[in-house]
Amino acid sequence: MATPRVFISSTCYDLKYIRENLRYFVKTLGYEPILSEDGSVFYSPALHTHDACLTEIPNTQMFVLIIGGRYGGKFKELDSSITNAEYREAVRLKIPVFALVDSAVYNEHHLYLKNAKNTDVDLTKLVFPAVDSTKVFDFIDEVRGSTINNALVPFRDFGDIESYLRQQWAAMMFDFLSQRNEGRRVSDTLATLAEMNSRIEILSKQILVSVGTEDAKIDAELYEEMLTSEAIRDLAYCKVRPTPVHVFVNSSYRACAKSLGLNLKILEREGSSISPNGEISRYRFTKQSADYRALRQNMLALLKARGTTAEKYLGNRPKAMPGELEHDETEG
Repeated sequence: MATPRVFISSTCYDLKYIRENLRYFVKTLGYEPILSEDGSVFYSPALHTHDACLTEIPNTQMFVLIIGGRYGGKFKELDSSITNAEYREAVRLKIPVFALVDSAVYNEHHLYLKNAKNTDVDLTKLVFPAVDSTKVFDFIDEVRGSTINNALVPFRDFGDIESYLRQQWAAMMFDFLSQRNEGRRVSDTLATLAEMNSRIEILSKQILVSVGTEDAKIDAELYEEMLTSEAIRDLAYCKVRPTPVHVFVNSSYRACAKSLGLNLKILEREGSSISPNGEISRYRFTKQSADYRALRQNMLALLKARGTTAEKYLGNRPKAMPGELEHDETEG
């Protein structure tokens, strides 16, 4: 059975007992703790030992950061610490971070911030009993300055850490289950709507068959055929709405668009694109022209199956349907 893996990041020496308690606590929850001193991190001979810790982070599901008073060893001789690098890797991978800071360090950070702009105080000469470097304060600022996942909670002893993590992990499980249930409710709602739409479609067709005229039935079938056409959908995207009359009167895609007041501008560029103003790539125009011809043939075949022709269909209707062709021409 797969179990969540929890990466525990902190300086080792000053927080040794905190790390040992965390290891035990994580195990009691049925999770797998990952600590560098436990041998749970694989130190590949091909990697620097510091990089080995980072390569283990993508294999974990949660990241616990404990900030104490020691800044820790530098990461591969860079200005940042190993703990800094581990934290930044977890943030980059969007792994949930649960950050805690020693309350004495937290209080001194507050004092540091209060005097940061005080020109009468030389912070470089001040001694902060709880920390060995003001870089610890910079790290606290980095965690709190993150746009998301930036909670930083002070602790006095391990009891505070255990209580906080229990609450947070329980809340995370609650959130996961709530979202899962909400997803199911949305899925059920969409399924219900789809079923309702299907029933409405069947019912409308039955009503049409029962009381509609023959012309109305043919119109419904022609429009249904047009709704499946990508060429027609592209024209609708350009804010023109062709009717069966437009399709029967115009034998080409470009002529149909022009009859609606839309002048297609064919662009010699890569890809398949169209813009609302009628600019269309050569590839898309060729594809939609073929789709339009196929649509027109299908609609003519539909009329034939109904025992009529395009000439008869058009003869029963005005040359341009009121509110459609004329309206579209003024919009184009």
